[in-house]
Amino acid sequence: MDFQVRIAREEDIPLILPWTRDTFEWGDYIPDRLPAWITDPDSVVLVAVDSEGRPRAITHALMLSGDEGWLEGARVHPDRRRMGLGTALNKAGVAWLKDQGARVVGLAAEADNEPVHLQMEQLGYRAVSRWLHAELAVPGDEICPPELHLRRAVSADVDAAWMFWSTSDLAHEGRGMIAEGWHWRRARPDDLAAGAGRGEFFQAPTGWVLIDQPGEDRVRLLWMATARADAPRLLEALMDLARGRGAETVSVKVPKIPWVAETLVRAGAEPGEVVIYWKAL
Repeated sequence: MDFQVRIAREEDIPLILPWTRDTFEWGDYIPDRLPAWITDPDSVVLVAVDSEGRPRAITHALMLSGDEGWLEGARVHPDRRRMGLGTALNKAGVAWLKDQGARVVGLAAEADNEPVHLQMEQLGYRAVSRWLHAELAVPGDEICPPELHLRRAVSADVDAAWMFWSTSDLAHEGRGMIAEGWHWRRARPDDLAAGAGRGEFFQAPTGWVLIDQPGEDRVRLLWMATARADAPRLLEALMDLARGRGAETVSVKVPKIPWVAETLVRAGAEPGEVVIYWKAL
């Protein structure tokens, strides 16, 4: 099949949506995000088009920091799979990110998606970390003792939190990364300082958390520093914090470690697993 790779345009959206609605059992996030991706001046959507100019594959490339790029949303039309479109778009995305100054490119894939893992190896990516993701329902009543509640941390608390985390299993197994939605990049002390400035960096006797609240009904855990024995209580404190902010769910993404998985399961979660890939440029 002959195809060309180009930057997506707004008029491509109606041609892409029909084959990106039902990618998974639950649907797909592409229809909701594609319009904003295409108009975002700081990222690019690339499409592989057929001889009639119809998009038959897409991917989204964006910079996460001055030297870290990310690829996501790779989709190929069901009738055009295993024809090289996905590979061509991955290479085009990497080239665009390199032009933006990226020295490393990352992406995430569900742990059970074996075809993607094989493709990543063939394209020179290396699996560097495995993470768990889960959605927890916020309880209606307080579940954490008041003396263990999370309280806002300040910039002066950053050094202690960073030092503790830097030598922990969480940093080691997570390869020093922070999860921002479905993007992973290197964590920095400035992330905690900025969180303190926004009022989203918290501490308790059981550890520290960095969060955000992208919507009224959901709190996201971006970063956590705790010990094995303290993790259950810290998670309870996070749930109480979310309840106090009016949230209904807490989204958690944490490195895959046995005691972390046990903590999530005991809290009622059914964690999924993703593999994080990196490729040096």
